Amino acid sequence: MKGLIWNCRGIKKFGVSSYLRNLILEHKFNFGGLQETMKANIEDKILRVLDPEGVYLWKWIPSRGKSGGILSGINTETCDVGSFVEGKYMLQLNIWDREKRMKWNFINVYGTAQDEHKYEFLSELANFCCQNKDPYLVGGDFNIIRFSSEKSNNGGMHRNTGVFNSIISSQELIDIHMTGGKFTWSNNHEFPTLERLDRFLMSKDWEDLFPNVMVYKLPRDISDHNPLILSSSSNQPIKNLSFQFELS
Repeated sequence: MKGLIWNCRGIKKFGVSSYLRNLILEHKFNFGGLQETMKANIEDKILRVLDPEGVYLWKWIPSRGKSGGILSGINTETCDVGSFVEGKYMLQLNIWDREKRMKWNFINVYGTAQDEHKYEFLSELANFCCQNKDPYLVGGDFNIIRFSSEKSNNGGMHRNTGVFNSIISSQELIDIHMTGGKFTWSNNHEFPTLERLDRFLMSKDWEDLFPNVMVYKLPRDISDHNPLILSSSSNQPIKNLSFQFELS
């Protein structure tokens, strides 16, 4: 099993589509989730660049103005999508895994950055988790840290950290271990603030399906967020894929 999440900060931004295409072709992800696409509509020409072999089923939530937007893709060579559930801050795809012959669900999350909307986001997250009867995986940019150690300076924890951790605890979710560094976001200042805003959370029965999963952090070349790759293959190293300019 292999998956990708990334806050790409604009899918039309120069270099993003080609970077994603190279990742997809190299790793053959079973699923992928992008946040902050900044697009109200994902045109076919964008999907053809991302997925030149046409093996993914794509579903998205439009951006609100120039902010937000979620895009999820499922590899139809390994999985079937039965249905989907769309929220304001997340998109759930209900999946039939052909190899496991089991149903499981992937929830692609983009949490609000505005404090006044975080309770609404966390309420939606709790509802999505509570309503899941199948094994499920939640991944994306939550825009909340869990512990003070997930921030590089002494700014303290976020105001809604306690609620976030309560949801994780009450649903018995497992925060999948990440290698390659402690943080996934930078404000890109001269003396930057670094935080871990992006993560994968899995239910216990999803872990039973895919034990020994790990999360690998790729370099932050284009966005202010690191792409994260989830892999259940412990003996298959993740290569660093650097950003390259296209002649076009």
